[in-house]
Amino acid sequence: MKKIFLDKVKLGAQKIIENDLVDCKLYVVKFNDEESYLVFIFQGTKSNYFKLTLPFTGKWTCENALYYPYGLFGFFLNDEDLNFKLKEKIDMLRQFESRQV
Repeated sequence: MKKIFLDKVKLGAQKIIENDLVDCKLYVVKFNDEESYLVFIFQGTKSNYFKLTLPFTGKWTCENALYYPYGLFGFFLNDEDLNFKLKEKIDMLRQFESRQV
């Protein structure tokens, strides 16, 4: 799998933890002790896509991420495109979370 680079400065994150899973890569993006997101990145032969979600109960596997009913999907071309799209999706999730309170 091609190396993907998430830029913590562009995302505004404090820390990014990378995990190699069997069928995808998992990145835990931490903004502070209370706010973190899971980014599952899937690379195909013709397209690359990701699923962004809040941490969920259970095993964090590629298959569980796809079947987990909450979160946002996105497609990307390169690392720059991925960072931009992730930032947009994180902002969307933050807005949704603030309305739930």
